[in-house]
Amino acid sequence: MRRSSLARVVLLVLAILVAAESVLSQGAHSLQGKVLMPNGTQPATPVKIKLTLSGRPVYETFTDLSGRFSFTGLIRGRYQLTAEGDGQTFETTRVDAEILAFGSAPQSFTQNVVLRPKAGKTVAAAAVTSIEALDPNLPQPARETYEKGLKRAESNKPEQAIKLFLEAIEAYPAFQSAHVALGEQYDKIKRYAEAESAYKRAVELKNESASAQAGLGVVLVKQKKYAEAIPPLRRSVEINNQSSVPHLFLGFAEMMTGDYEAAEKNLLRAYEIGKPTVAHIYLANLYELQRRPAKAIDELQAFLRENPESPSSSQIREAIEKLRKQIPNKK
Repeated sequence: MRRSSLARVVLLVLAILVAAESVLSQGAHSLQGKVLMPNGTQPATPVKIKLTLSGRPVYETFTDLSGRFSFTGLIRGRYQLTAEGDGQTFETTRVDAEILAFGSAPQSFTQNVVLRPKAGKTVAAAAVTSIEALDPNLPQPARETYEKGLKRAESNKPEQAIKLFLEAIEAYPAFQSAHVALGEQYDKIKRYAEAESAYKRAVELKNESASAQAGLGVVLVKQKKYAEAIPPLRRSVEINNQSSVPHLFLGFAEMMTGDYEAAEKNLLRAYEIGKPTVAHIYLANLYELQRRPAKAIDELQAFLRENPESPSSSQIREAIEKLRKQIPNKK
């Protein structure tokens, strides 16, 4: 029993390590950006982004609910960003990103990725994608302030973006998208209670908003309010079943509240949609909790195959060895 508890602690720690893996790198600089459709809108589902340097894999991640991505702990060099195609709407797209930093101070660089549409596919004009664009009550100053806030957010200036989003909301309190954007920026700087309030207001304004429901659920998970996070996350996947992120956080919240059957289903679904490799870590932890060490080992080995240069590799191998000791010897 003591050994089992130890393994669980190890795996939960690994989940945290993997989620923040880029912080462990020895570099000092950061690269962030946004994945966009040709019309300037964000893709409907998270996009897998791979970062390579001189042909060597460095990191991979998925865009967040706003299409943004970021990598930290980078050294100087010419990197390549690869946004994986969805097989239906847009092609796999590659762009170069140079980190030409001078001096020892950490510096931040921005490189957006504009996706290439698949042949024969058209993308709706951006002007008709926003509900606020069709709202005759939305004042022009509020719209302009909101757009300035988006630019500050894309430039990795969350404090400035927050100020502008608050100004837009003050000018038009029913500006639902501004509340969502505000929540995202509060989340980014780990002001989770304020992010929670912003998302709750966004949900009040539009209960059928998958991004608002998912954002609320995610910040609740980050505050370890697992039971509270489950309803908005479940509502989010009911509205949009094609996004990996809410399935991933929902599965984690269900695991932490003891609903193992539902957790397995959602974690597997998250991996099916977007292939987030951290799902292997969560599934391994789930299977260990269920006393299924062989399946937990399979998941950890799958993670290592997909992330051969992960800074967490040694900890994961240690966890595998501990799990092997839980498997009864067959005579």
